[in-house]
Parts: sequence; structure tokens; C-alpha cells
Amino acid sequence: MTDEKKKEFTRRLAQCNASEMIVIQYDIFFTYLEDAFAVFEAGGEPFKQAIRHADAVLERLQNSLDFKYELAGQLYPLYNYSRRQLALAQATHKKKPISNARNVMKKLYDAFAQIAAEDTSEPVMHNAQTVYAGYTYGRNSLNEDMLDGSQQNRGFLA
Repeated sequence: MTDEKKKEFTRRLAQCNASEMIVIQYDIFFTYLEDAFAVFEAGGEPFKQAIRHADAVLERLQNSLDFKYELAGQLYPLYNYSRRQLALAQATHKKKPISNARNVMKKLYDAFAQIAAEDTSEPVMHNAQTVYAGYTYGRNSLNEDMLDGSQQNRGFLA
């Protein structure tokens, strides 16, 4: 994953609500799968590392399930299947298991994206900077400014 992508995900996470956070986790998962496909031919450690990162995202999603809800019982086996497919891809160095995992997760992603679009709850991080994009443009890129009137109130208080 490129540094630019990491910054984008960090910026999105700082301003998202709970539903959007799940969608962002899925986006991170798909980015790692794209990385795995990109280095598939070379194989070796970069391929295994991309698969491990994708598996770590699935593990995080799996561990965050709340089994008080019936949906968690339905999501857990799907996450588990996808994790097993990634392990198979890593062991056999084949693309098909990665595609299987991606197909399952894509269907879940579409559902969560639809839910997130309808969610109007507050952001998870209340004390984060707000990013405004589009006010000024650089020579080759869009400049982003972080403006917040309460800059002195950020961080931890002792």
C-alpha cells in the first residue's frame, strides 16, 4: 500500500462514523488484495506480506463482531471462509482463492456501503481536525487545509 493511500485512509477514518468505518476496513482489505495481485508473478515475500495484511483486516473485522446480534453469526463464517481462502492462496501461490475471498467480501461490501450511505450518526472521533479540500489548488494537485477553531483543545489533557 502506498503512503498516499495510507494518508487517504487515515483522513477518512478521522472523519467517519461507525458504519463508514466498516466500509473503510473493506476498502483497506481490497487494496491489500490489489497489492497481492500486483506482485503475484514475482511471488516471494511481497506477495505473502500483502496476503498477511489482508488477513489481518479480516481478523480485525472478525474480532469486532458483536454476537448479541444475529448478523454476527452470519458474518463470522463468511470472514472465516475468506481467511481460509487467503491462507490457501499463500500456501499454494494461486490466484483463484484470492478471487474467491474477494467475491465474498465484495458482496458484503456492497451491503455495508448501502447501510453507510443511509447512516447519519456522528463521527467516531469527536476531537479530530476537519479537512477541507478544494479551496486552493497546487500546481499539480489539490491542496487540503485542516481548519478548526478549537486547535488548542486537541489531544490529551492531564
